Amino acid sequence: MEDAHLIIFDCDGTLVDSEPIANRVFVEQVQEFGIPLTDEEAWKHFPGTSLEECMQYVTKTYGFVFPEDFVPSHRELQRVAFAKDIKPIQGVKIALDQIPFAKCVASNGPLQAIRSNLGATGLLSYFDGFFSAHEIERWKPEPDLFLHAAAKLDRMPEQCLVVEDSDAGILAARRAGMKVLAYQPVHSHYTLSENGTMSFDDMKQLPELVQHLLVK
Repeated sequence: MEDAHLIIFDCDGTLVDSEPIANRVFVEQVQEFGIPLTDEEAWKHFPGTSLEECMQYVTKTYGFVFPEDFVPSHRELQRVAFAKDIKPIQGVKIALDQIPFAKCVASNGPLQAIRSNLGATGLLSYFDGFFSAHEIERWKPEPDLFLHAAAKLDRMPEQCLVVEDSDAGILAARRAGMKVLAYQPVHSHYTLSENGTMSFDDMKQLPELVQHLLVK
């Protein structure tokens, strides 16, 4: 049945245009410690990952040990920047209006940030559930978050389609046994390396692709 399907959306870079803001805030804050982290490095290594993984990269690459108050101070800087600058991905509201299936959000980000960013961009009401890797302490590319979201909404993996924009998310969806669509706009700073995944570059294409993959 069509109403048994579930569309699972990543949040950052898929629903809200947060990646440029998140990278800018992290790079600027790290550079204040004298670490020569570049924007190019951030785009290459950070999309789809957690803040902890970003910090681990800096520690491994530059031998830097973060102060204990870095995470809360970073979260606050990020919150202020998002509140000021965040916007929805172009065309995503129209796409969501045209997709007749249940929808939820599953992100590596904190649940409060997910809800705040979706609320700020007018997207909150489109979704039936919100799930954070912080709730289960398992992050993409592990499949646990997507499997957790599906179970909470009483769906089997084969009933789910994931919409992602990062290699980590695509790999997580595959490991979960779910179909996956990769969003990669032409202006993106980030290039996907996962092969064999159907991709699209304009949210106007999404409703038709969903129908193609889910409706037999």
